[in-house]
Amino acid sequence: MMDIAAKLSALPNAEPLSGISGAWEWSPAPGFMLLAALSSDRQHVFRLNTKDSHDAELCRAVLEFVRDREAEVIGRSAPLIALSGFTWPGREFDIIGRIRPEAHRLFPRDPDLNSVTFGVFPGYSSEISGAESTDQAAERFSRMLKASDLNRKPSPYVLVRFDNPRTGAGTIGELPVFVSPDYLLHELRLLEGVRDAYLDLWNHRNEKWTVQWDGQWFVDSGGQELRMSADEVAVWAAAVIG
Repeated sequence: MMDIAAKLSALPNAEPLSGISGAWEWSPAPGFMLLAALSSDRQHVFRLNTKDSHDAELCRAVLEFVRDREAEVIGRSAPLIALSGFTWPGREFDIIGRIRPEAHRLFPRDPDLNSVTFGVFPGYSSEISGAESTDQAAERFSRMLKASDLNRKPSPYVLVRFDNPRTGAGTIGELPVFVSPDYLLHELRLLEGVRDAYLDLWNHRNEKWTVQWDGQWFVDSGGQELRMSADEVAVWAAAVIG
């Protein structure tokens, strides 16, 4: 059986984390502070990364919260989930995000350790749907969320599939892609005057909307239909993804 505690304590510059038993912190490079805590059975690891934003009290609170919810953290099969109920003074975080081992490479040089490690981070409810595939979870965590920046703003879940014959822009095939809120608004505005164009949008609540142009922006959500001006569609989009 792997001695996880021995592996963690042997990491370069690793020191016991003050205030939490069975936990360590280490800095592999200037600006980076990485933390890891063992589960109660000492068979799993909860890993939290920070970059140029370390807040010792917030980090301890995250790890304590995760330990209190460890049955959910370990037991839920979805690659990426949001654990509600977390708040912290002076911050707007409202969830703790958790990513399973198969969707990250937090210990790329140690596959055995990586396979029992769950990434955790403070986040926002608008960022995670809980329905992400493993590939989608990996993309969100590694490329879009910037989870190691504790001073970051929300990165809302914006999943789109679209085609605009006038501009030639669009997704390839049936698979939707993640985009930024700014890019979403950019493509929504370009629908104006293009009757053969469309944009499908999914948000973190797993609601799907289809947007087209028929003299106005026409939005359909399986029975709910809206017609909007340019200003109204921008306000609508911000509300849907927020």
